[in-house]
Amino acid sequence: MGAVTQDQAIAARARRAPQTPGALRLTRRHVLIAVAALTLLAAVAAVVAGLSTRASADVVVMDIPGSPTGLAASGDVVWVSSAGAQAVWPMDPDTGESEAGIRTGGAPSQLAVGANALWIADTAAAAVIPVQTSPQRLFSPIQVGADVTDLALTAGAVWVLSSAEGVVRAIEPDGGPLRRLPAGGAPVDLAANGRWVAVAGASGTLTRIDARTRRSLGPPVGLGGTPTALAVSGDTAWVADSSRSTVAAVDLRSGRLGATVEVDRKPIAVAADGAELWVLCRGDRTLVQVDGRSGEVVSRRDLDIDPTALALDDEAVWVASGADRKVLRIER
Repeated sequence: MGAVTQDQAIAARARRAPQTPGALRLTRRHVLIAVAALTLLAAVAAVVAGLSTRASADVVVMDIPGSPTGLAASGDVVWVSSAGAQAVWPMDPDTGESEAGIRTGGAPSQLAVGANALWIADTAAAAVIPVQTSPQRLFSPIQVGADVTDLALTAGAVWVLSSAEGVVRAIEPDGGPLRRLPAGGAPVDLAANGRWVAVAGASGTLTRIDARTRRSLGPPVGLGGTPTALAVSGDTAWVADSSRSTVAAVDLRSGRLGATVEVDRKPIAVAADGAELWVLCRGDRTLVQVDGRSGEVVSRRDLDIDPTALALDDEAVWVASGADRKVLRIER
């Protein structure tokens, strides 16, 4: 989703707020929340600054004053959410220092970030909270159904997964009705790129959506096992299976299953950049790198934390631990 489209989406919904129920509306209360956040979380920034330690030549460990639940990396900023702290804050990817962040209330969990917009999944309010990042403006939550499990940006829309309802909703920039598409049985994770939106279902399925036409492609692909997470790269979805300790390639055009790669126990997150695939395995506390072209494991790295979230930027792999209140920056 390009920067212009994101800004248009925010601006359009902000303009329509007085007439459109559930649309974005910047209120005086939210301005006060944002200002209060700058004061309240300034102390957080002071605590975080200087707490980064280098564990090895290519790993930096950053202590977080809260239990991180989500990560999103945009190159110049890494955003970290904490449902327990009811806050989201930005970190400098080089130093680990944190600026004043945003106290959203609720339970901010998953994040999606673009050039000038951050979208926050609030699992307590079953809503998506939009934030303009530069200059910083916090908008009113968009109610999106029974729950919010995950979200992603692509093809001019914000895509939101609801596990309780088994659907994906597309928030359009014109402020119109939320488009609703089936997401298969027991959906647990959503991933997207410029062409595709894909959903992994714990019942053993993969749902394919053409992001440009906003249409589902055929019935869900039967994978078996227990899918827990996925990433999309090109026309391929890589699906992690916690019961089989594998990641499997699925051709999103045909729905055919391709290579299956054994990783470590209980993979919980996947990130892809071209043919470079990273798999976070909680059972063995490892980060596994896979060559998506050959299907071979390139490396395994032991982690000294209990991993819970994963993100990529051009230079680093980011791993968060809710239990340990830490974020690791691992050079790629």
